[in-house]
Amino acid sequence: MKRIRKLLGVILIIVALLVMQLPPLGADAASVPEFSISGSGTLLSYNGTRSDVVIPSSVIEIATDAFRDNDNIRKVTIPNSVRKINEYAFWDCDNLETVVIGTGLTKIDDFVFANCMGLVTMTIPANVTSIGIYAFEDDVNLESITITEKTHIIHESAFDGCYKLVIFAPEGSYAWEYAKGFYTRQAQFPVYEDTGRIDDPDPSDTDTDDNNDVSGNGDSSSEDEPVEEPGAYTTQYEITQRPDGTYTAVAYNQNPNVYGESHVVGNTAVVFMDNSSLHVIEGSSTIDKPDDTPANIPSETVIYSSSIPKYTIVDSMIVADKAYYMSDDLENMSLPNGISEIGQFAFSRTDVVSVTLPDGVETIDYGAFYHCPRLGSVNLPQSIMKIEPYAFSGTPWVDGFLSTVGNINNNLDADLNASGGDFLVSGGALIAYRGHSSNVSIPAGVRIIAAGAFKDVTSMKTLSLPSTLVSIGEEAFAGCSNLEEVSFGGNETEILDRAFAGTGISIKDVPDRIVNIGVGAFDDLSAATGLNITYEETTQRLSNAGYRDSAEDKANAGVTVTGLPGAESYLDGADRAFTLHISQLDSSVSFDRALNRANDFLNGKYNGDMVLYELTLTDSSNIPITKLGNQGLEVAIPVPESLMGKKLVILTVDRNGQLEDIPVTIVSNNGNSYARFTTYHLSIFALCSTGEELEDSDIITSEVTLRAASGGPAVTSADTSFTGRMKSLSIARWLVCGMLVISGLFLIFIRKKAR
Repeated sequence: MKRIRKLLGVILIIVALLVMQLPPLGADAASVPEFSISGSGTLLSYNGTRSDVVIPSSVIEIATDAFRDNDNIRKVTIPNSVRKINEYAFWDCDNLETVVIGTGLTKIDDFVFANCMGLVTMTIPANVTSIGIYAFEDDVNLESITITEKTHIIHESAFDGCYKLVIFAPEGSYAWEYAKGFYTRQAQFPVYEDTGRIDDPDPSDTDTDDNNDVSGNGDSSSEDEPVEEPGAYTTQYEITQRPDGTYTAVAYNQNPNVYGESHVVGNTAVVFMDNSSLHVIEGSSTIDKPDDTPANIPSETVIYSSSIPKYTIVDSMIVADKAYYMSDDLENMSLPNGISEIGQFAFSRTDVVSVTLPDGVETIDYGAFYHCPRLGSVNLPQSIMKIEPYAFSGTPWVDGFLSTVGNINNNLDADLNASGGDFLVSGGALIAYRGHSSNVSIPAGVRIIAAGAFKDVTSMKTLSLPSTLVSIGEEAFAGCSNLEEVSFGGNETEILDRAFAGTGISIKDVPDRIVNIGVGAFDDLSAATGLNITYEETTQRLSNAGYRDSAEDKANAGVTVTGLPGAESYLDGADRAFTLHISQLDSSVSFDRALNRANDFLNGKYNGDMVLYELTLTDSSNIPITKLGNQGLEVAIPVPESLMGKKLVILTVDRNGQLEDIPVTIVSNNGNSYARFTTYHLSIFALCSTGEELEDSDIITSEVTLRAASGGPAVTSADTSFTGRMKSLSIARWLVCGMLVISGLFLIFIRKKAR
């Protein structure tokens, strides 16, 4: 009996140890009321806060929006019982990193994993035969996905916006063939975000104040901003077989930019933010609406980023870049009078249904209405003078027109609906062409041709332009490889960048009176003389060296600084020779205007000592480079005598003329003090005193002025030791294990009293 008692005690202790080795409680939540499950087995919603979620095996179907916008979930395990996942089920789960799909699922439906920024790698099991519309759209950190030969349906848009994706698939399979076309489309994805980061270069700085840690907004920061021109990268790929029989597709020269997220707070306070760094401050406008502003239009609301607010509408004239980006509250949009420019991606990815622009709007910037999936109606004013690339791409207004044959009533100007309705025209601007004629005659009344309107129309051989035409936009006829003859209308004043690149048209065919010719407008432009060569912002982006015809001088790759003695600079990833010219200015009208606009928010904070500089970066083309994308330019400026011993900040002006700030590190090198900062755009910069005194602990002492020693946070792996697992146990498990151990010890050591 004694042996049995001891044996039972040992068994209880062993059971307790086994229980402690089990995974933490809560991984399987089948019995936890965090799941709302219908009687038919449909998971309606998940209400928990776990990061590792195992869907109960009783679930057969996952409903629309079941996990939508859940930022807690990092891993989800979908059991074999699940037969269907409805659209938008995991939409916008920003931190979702791992998805384990069971054997019961046969289709990944439309938008299921769209906007999941945390996904880096994914494996599609053999039981999944179909991938739907925009299933993984804008998963911009998704680097690899493995698809078996069993998947035989993949919608063309399934991976739109996945800039870094490489597809692994067996050679000859449907996915293999899909990948070839995908890489071609991938190279053309419009890029509309910076990935630049302005990190604190001092690893010893433990300041946790949000306003001190965040990066500035706009061009010089981590703000989500367009940086690369579509087509700047030509993706190539090399495919090799792996030991297990599957294949790898390795892509080269891919677009490196990563999609960072922006949010819109209601319909009043628009926030530019990077979730990893910015502290969001809600606010309301301090500017009243004009009396004639329609009721559905927000006031000049304030965009908050870093410590300096910005306006969505600047000086009642410019709708700021990304002002209403991703807003879902703008159905029928009418802007107030006085607006002259619609900024880059100002309304991109909104739910706007129709847009009426007031008379006076002259410019619609790059991607202004890009990917507005409900935008079917646009009325442009006769004042429009420029429509930049991808302004209306991905909208039903354009895509619906291009996919429809013949005459349709699609907001065409009545007198311009010619040639069987092959021209999409509004406000005298020709937006798109859907015809296949070899002889194209643009109807009278067209004043401007939008960027890319006829791009890659290979059927066209001759082109007749009307007398009303004044401007031909960027890449308007680029890639029209069979175009041999153009009859100009007689009133053209400008032909913008790359307008006739890749065609048979020569600069010799252009009338002498057209003196404003864009860079690369004709393939033989370099041979022309006496022309006024102009350039657009797309040409000024660092990544578009090919647009500038810039020589790749690898032998002298790096940055040479001129103008300011003692200044130094470093360009991340420089692959050729660059020159940075730094000029000290006495004054700047644009900077003064930006400072005055922001003074209501700054309360005179930076009205003290400051020194102005203008930074100009060029390569062998001598065209100023204004956009750096994700390649940060590090600059070290000798601290002026007037600012010695003071804490400093850099103020600069963004593309819309609004003020923003950039952190500064003071570096001491050989007895000299330098103000070091990183920027992602080139403009006017002001080195300013914050009014605080500099302490010794605020100074980095370094033998090298630039790129002083610094490091990111240490990466720690999960604690898989016995002690780590013990810490993860719940209180309930502790109690159970404790009771088992005590009972076991009691049975082992208890002695029966003698009678």
